Amino acid sequence: MKSRTLLAVLVGAALVAGVIGAWTSASQGATPGDELTAARFELTIDGRSLGSFSELGLISGFEREELELVGRGDETELKLPGKRTPPTVTLKRGMTRNIELAAWHELVILGDVAAARRNVTLTMFNAIGEPVATWNLIDAWPSKIEIGSLKSGDSSVTLETVTIACEFIRRVSV
Repeated sequence: MKSRTLLAVLVGAALVAGVIGAWTSASQGATPGDELTAARFELTIDGRSLGSFSELGLISGFEREELELVGRGDETELKLPGKRTPPTVTLKRGMTRNIELAAWHELVILGDVAAARRNVTLTMFNAIGEPVATWNLIDAWPSKIEIGSLKSGDSSVTLETVTIACEFIRRVSV
């Protein structure tokens, strides 16, 4: 009896999720040519810019869990959200003289993660300088800073990459 009840609940939840997904995608469909292009990305804390970046990578998701249900000779396999993967943002830019990111990261290195956790805004700008997308990063902190390989006498731009961990990423309207 318990397995039939569990199966009914899970199938009902899957149907509700499917209906909600179909409703939201139909009501908010993208129109051709609505795709965004980016010229730069800006990271701000408390309204103060920490810098502009040329590349952005943003990851937020769940691992997929497979649940196998057996009942009355039918085998059913459901794919459900499992363990949440920590949201991360990776930003790249040409290295500058500004040391604010390094100082923020140093708080983490020294063990004061509580002081390093900040609410951060990430804004994507198009080629004419208009904001086209914005994300709020809740309780963000720089988990890694990488400086590209350096060669003395080389005139190429040195790349700086910062990886930011956070508790939650929220896309907000511009």
